[in-house]
Amino acid sequence: MSGQTVASLIEKLQPGGPGPSCRWCAQCAVLLDVDGTAVSLHFDGSQLLWHSDPDGARLDDLQFTLGEGPGLDAARDGALCLVADLSHPHGSRWPMFAAQARELGIRAVFAFPLRLGALRVGALTCHRRTPHRLAPEIVTDALTLADALTLFLLGGRHTRTRVLSPADLHRTEVHQATGILSVHLRVPLASALARLRAHAFATDRPITDVARDVVAGRLRLPRDATSA
Repeated sequence: MSGQTVASLIEKLQPGGPGPSCRWCAQCAVLLDVDGTAVSLHFDGSQLLWHSDPDGARLDDLQFTLGEGPGLDAARDGALCLVADLSHPHGSRWPMFAAQARELGIRAVFAFPLRLGALRVGALTCHRRTPHRLAPEIVTDALTLADALTLFLLGGRHTRTRVLSPADLHRTEVHQATGILSVHLRVPLASALARLRAHAFATDRPITDVARDVVAGRLRLPRDATSA
């Protein structure tokens, strides 16, 4: 990626520009030599903001459902998580994620932390459908974009409002369903979210679809004997 191209993408992140979007993520994917990208926030739980393609959203939902994956680790630890081949033993760091990502046709995942000093904001997660090792210059470009994206997310009031608008947030229904289950099951929010994740995993459905059914009243999870 040329310095001019990096600068052009960063310019789109400025308050006066159009801001990031699915199209912005798609441009990043092309320039970083990957098949797709996703941007997620990790202030209070995980929240997908933008993605370039359906696979980006599916991978993020998969990590959220399983509670493991390179994007979650990058956001939590503030360190790179570069997996050139999910069938390699290194992928066993996240055994359930690696296996299910391969079932989706994803073979490589690269997660770059969104961080500013000790503050962890989220992650820029890239994927490829074939095993692939990123060139050093691509890693450098991705880190540059991640730093610019972090500053954008932590920017002024106008920028923050746009970033966190309900139309941008991917898991609003998950949060709503968690609250509904917490009341119905008479359990803390963390336990309600765990039940929602468990049901999504057991039924092999995206957690957002399960949450949508809970919010619409189409799905009611039974109470455990211990929560009655």
